[in-house]
Amino acid sequence: MNNIKQVLLVENRYVRSLYPFSILHSGWELRCGAFRVFEKLQHIFQDSKIIFYGRGLHLQSFLARFNQNDNSPQKTNTLILFSSILPLISFFDELKTKYNDYCKEVGNTNVSAVFVHRGQPLAVYLSEDDIINPIEFDLQFLPKLLTDYAHLIKNIEISEPKMLNFLWDAIEFNSQSIIDDSVFFNHNPEYFELEKKGVHFLNKDSIFIGDGCKISPGVVLDADEGPIIIGKSVKILPNSVILGPCFIGDNCIIKAGAKIYEHSSFGEFCKVGGEVENSIMQSYSNKQHEGFLGHSFICEWVNLGADTNTSDLKNTYGNIKVMIEDEEFDTGRMFLGLLCGDHTKSAINTSFTTGTIVGIAGILVANVFLPRYIPSFAWGGENKSSIYKINKAIEVAKIVMARRGKTLLPEEEKLMTLEYESTHNKYFRK
Repeated sequence: MNNIKQVLLVENRYVRSLYPFSILHSGWELRCGAFRVFEKLQHIFQDSKIIFYGRGLHLQSFLARFNQNDNSPQKTNTLILFSSILPLISFFDELKTKYNDYCKEVGNTNVSAVFVHRGQPLAVYLSEDDIINPIEFDLQFLPKLLTDYAHLIKNIEISEPKMLNFLWDAIEFNSQSIIDDSVFFNHNPEYFELEKKGVHFLNKDSIFIGDGCKISPGVVLDADEGPIIIGKSVKILPNSVILGPCFIGDNCIIKAGAKIYEHSSFGEFCKVGGEVENSIMQSYSNKQHEGFLGHSFICEWVNLGADTNTSDLKNTYGNIKVMIEDEEFDTGRMFLGLLCGDHTKSAINTSFTTGTIVGIAGILVANVFLPRYIPSFAWGGENKSSIYKINKAIEVAKIVMARRGKTLLPEEEKLMTLEYESTHNKYFRK
């Protein structure tokens, strides 16, 4: 494992449990900390090729959106792992240690092995010596080493890794991931100049600021409890308060007077205002105005209207149960707010009850708390809502994306159409 040249990420069969994120995205796109899962692996394995195996149309969409032009396996030392594993540095350190111990036992420095926890395969190291021909070890066969054929290779027991099986797992582990990811960022030499302009730093050594940022007077960056990572070309308006651990991605705008509490991550091109706590915004989404967002996961191209509020704690202080389509899950969490799918929009003064799940492309308007589960393409959001017509939803999505210089790709449009057909037949057919 000292010379991994190829990493294969595999979606597991339970990827649908990442709903509503999984409607339009592959599992390895999930953001936890400063990176999407595959981006973190690109940083850890900088000299390795990353390839992917998952649901066909989702895979095509991902490859097109991220310009991944070569997804074919090669005859080389390969690490295969489920995309649901949170890629903490400590996880790979353990794989390396356990693998090296095994190599000493057998007197061979490059042998294949399967890493398991309590008999469940999680990752495979496949030596290039065991690959006869890469065509025979194609993307149809390699993932089966994690399922059907794991017993044919030496099994090495490892401790249980952090897993991203549900979106609330990403929320729970977000703080730990931000801390883990901070080693890949550099300090900014202009702290002194920012301080002269009225920016306040607490624990400056744990604050990382990218190039081209504009941070206004009165901003407080408090990293006493964990790092604050600010990407490139970020704009933070006056009197905002940001507590670490926190990640703010490239080209984000933090609105004046924003209160960003710990454990939050915002992907590139997000606009954030009001009060936010322990939440993740994947990318390209807006919560610009006053209102509280807590313990929530917001997918891409979402717009939360002014004074949109989420409840993230039951009055009984009990575990929060959620509805994913027609199945109820006990999250085991006391805190959980909103899990919101791509291209959904809430009107002003919208209120979401504890543990609400919303599909994609919804237009949500209500004077009271909305239901705990709102299917995709709901117009209004309340029970017996009408459906948001697919042609109009796609038209609006194209307009919104064009404002950020992005294009709705044919693969994305097809995924939206398939979700519309499924939702229409299940929830809206009269």
